[in-house]
Amino acid sequence: MKKYLIFSTLVILFFLFGCEEERALRLQPAPEYYQGRALLPNGQQIEIPESDRAAIIELCQPDNAIQKIPSGERRWLGTVTLNQPLTDAATESTFPTATFFTVENKSYVQCQLDSITYATEINTLPESLNDVQYTAEPYPDVPKFRFAEPHEYEHFAQEMKKPIGNEPYPERKGIEHTLFHITMPFSGEFELTFTSSENKDRLVIPVESTRHPYLSLGLGTEKSDEVLQYAIYTSRDQNDYQEVLRPKAAHISQMFGAKTAPQLPSVLVPGHEYPLYSFTFMKNGTAHRQNVSLTYHEPKLLYGKELSEQIHDKLSSQRHVIFHDLALLGTESKDASFLQHVGQNEMDFIFDAIKRANATAYAGEPAPRPYVTLFQGICAQTFDVSYDGVDVYVTNSKTGAHFKLLREDAIKWYNLFEQNT
Repeated sequence: MKKYLIFSTLVILFFLFGCEEERALRLQPAPEYYQGRALLPNGQQIEIPESDRAAIIELCQPDNAIQKIPSGERRWLGTVTLNQPLTDAATESTFPTATFFTVENKSYVQCQLDSITYATEINTLPESLNDVQYTAEPYPDVPKFRFAEPHEYEHFAQEMKKPIGNEPYPERKGIEHTLFHITMPFSGEFELTFTSSENKDRLVIPVESTRHPYLSLGLGTEKSDEVLQYAIYTSRDQNDYQEVLRPKAAHISQMFGAKTAPQLPSVLVPGHEYPLYSFTFMKNGTAHRQNVSLTYHEPKLLYGKELSEQIHDKLSSQRHVIFHDLALLGTESKDASFLQHVGQNEMDFIFDAIKRANATAYAGEPAPRPYVTLFQGICAQTFDVSYDGVDVYVTNSKTGAHFKLLREDAIKWYNLFEQNT
């Protein structure tokens, strides 16, 4: 019963999540074709079942998006990422990443689809995360900042001297008094701005990519093959400092002492640019002054009509078509031998031809590849394909309803997909 109710709710999401419903073409949300993994606060990653995948699709419906998340400490419950292993659009997101959290005992999910961010208040969690809420990690809603203590300066300098990479090891040097620490907020991003007489460069640190409570940053130099460069070195636990943030024009011949900002607040105001430090360097015989600043950006939450339109435009353009000999359920690789992926032009034709198909009471004999599945956004639909002479039929695999392609579409279909079989 519960699974039926979830499915019934999913059917109404077809417009918002890029699904269409036109006669033969009745694309519906298809959690069965997704794989899902949840990252938990303890660092563990777990597979989530289909029932949870369906629930997450429902919880991230954009028409429930709120304008603002209440202020206060946020307790992170977990982040779920879904993917479609059957499609070959590996660089495209087909579903928002869902991050679950609580604020003052109310539960929320923040959904992220590339640059689109929105949040909804929820009443229930996916079953996979139910036990996590009792051990959830707290995060402030805005970042906190502090300069390092003297003993931490010394530790930074020592860590920077450790060999990193392959021999011959680069010679790294940390500028001790430039070290500071950030208590990471729940979401958003940090922007480091490097400004000199030569150029202006910006580097971004996404908060969600770390999902660690602290981040330490310090200025340093690195010499390798007689080439000297400067950079910001970061660490999540004050060890190693292997993560490097380096602007494009970082090659120098000499660096002079850096000056840190005399005072910085303990809490960073979103959108405000804070100077961190400045230093002078020599390059091509000329002295240059470099200023480094830090800005924290809160995520911009979309809602209402703007959100719905952006989600629909994003996902409705993500389409894929697969012919197959066997059922797709349980298939974990797009390279399975019984799958035939079609190109962009053929895909557009198949969508259009099935849209134009007319209902009929009949079907033909099964085609050599008897099934075709259409994907669009988070939605999918499978048809049985059959022939009767020059006529082409597609049958809704779930309902059994038959549809006959127009004659000109049938001829093109047969020429495209059956001439060489």
